[in-house]
Amino acid sequence: MEYILQTDNLSKVYGEKTVLDHVSIHVPKKSIYGLVGKNGAGKTTLMRIVCGLAQQSEGSYTLLGKTNDNTVRSHMGMLIEKPGIYEHMTALENLRYFSLLFGLKSQDHQKILEMVGLQNAGKKKAYQFSLGMKQRLGIAISLLGNPDLLILDEPINGLDPEGVYEMRRMLETLNRENGTTIMIASHILSELYKLATDYAIIDGGHLIDEFSKETLESVCSSGVHVMVEPEYLQEAKTLIAARYPDVPCEILSNQSLRLHEKINPADLNQFLVENKVRVCGLGANDGDIEKFFVEKLSGGQAV
Repeated sequence: MEYILQTDNLSKVYGEKTVLDHVSIHVPKKSIYGLVGKNGAGKTTLMRIVCGLAQQSEGSYTLLGKTNDNTVRSHMGMLIEKPGIYEHMTALENLRYFSLLFGLKSQDHQKILEMVGLQNAGKKKAYQFSLGMKQRLGIAISLLGNPDLLILDEPINGLDPEGVYEMRRMLETLNRENGTTIMIASHILSELYKLATDYAIIDGGHLIDEFSKETLESVCSSGVHVMVEPEYLQEAKTLIAARYPDVPCEILSNQSLRLHEKINPADLNQFLVENKVRVCGLGANDGDIEKFFVEKLSGGQAV
């Protein structure tokens, strides 16, 4: 597997406090890599070191095939902590200014604004933007130069549900259509699970585990959660009982069911659709996945 970023025993010590302790991660190229951890776990410190905003105390990192080389950062974009924007400027003026500052030419600023959903911001100054719009502008600035790697620290913090949804869709599009590798730190497990293809769990400055989404779902999927339109609920339960007679099936609400054993979700979806049942959603049980993360972050103990 080709990695766009690797760290080798990366550590950071401030005075007598070890903030990052011999962390080795591997970020696959074209992945969405989720850093999971509580506030103060060391996620931001790791990102700051990779972005050149802090110096490691020990260890090294390899970025785009080069070890501890600052020149490769021209192929990176970053948004650490909060957007560094000029609030007396419009979104377009901000992009033009930062393009000049970074020495970038031939940038399609309008296209970048469209990518982040700010194409209609017009002459509105950034101080008039909502928090979500400021986050989008910060990401737009980080996209100048068409980076291969985008590093985002808690980009959905403070956003309302609509803003969170729009941010997720935007990052998925960047990854899928541009091939941009994205490293994103968050402590909001439900949203990170919907987005990331690979994960690292960090707690107290230590790397607890690193794994792919496929591995996560394989470990956690003690069953399958199915959502259908309400008028099809009983029919779906009857069909499932006939197809999987030995699998317990529980009705959770007026449109959702849970199968308590591992089966192939794609096969189940095809079976229900072929029998004219309108399926709204189907996948691994999120509760099991959340429990997995919580246990990892609490030292393997259920809470």
